[in-house]
Amino acid sequence: MRERCEVPNCRGEVGIVYLDRGVCDDCWNEYMREDAPPDALRMVLGIGTDAPTAREEAMAETKKGAKPKAATKKARAEKPAKPKRERAPKEDLVVFACRVAEAERVKFHEATGPAGASRFARKLMVVFANEDEAGFKGLLKEAREARA
Repeated sequence: MRERCEVPNCRGEVGIVYLDRGVCDDCWNEYMREDAPPDALRMVLGIGTDAPTAREEAMAETKKGAKPKAATKKARAEKPAKPKRERAPKEDLVVFACRVAEAERVKFHEATGPAGASRFARKLMVVFANEDEAGFKGLLKEAREARA
């Protein structure tokens, strides 16, 4: 058995053994007062209980204009369920990397605008692979507009 209280953040010496747990006299008095929630010491010690927690009941009573729990559940049940949005199937993508000089990287980012380098490079590779001259001219136009 431990010589220190098993209540979290308490360093008192064990004075009482409660359900095989060592508890100091101060914690015992605090959690076993008449106005303490039922099973407060069990909850603090992490011992399971079937009783409803008094903290939840007390919080429900203190809310102004709070609806009864049954009404709240009923209102939630009446809400129509949102249809799930269908996602487009993902493409099988692979990584294509190349090394460039720092100055070239800076120029490339200037030409593509903020956060557009990867998208632009992909378009450029596809246009090149498809021998699409019109697409290449379109990319040049985008780069000019991004620099402006």
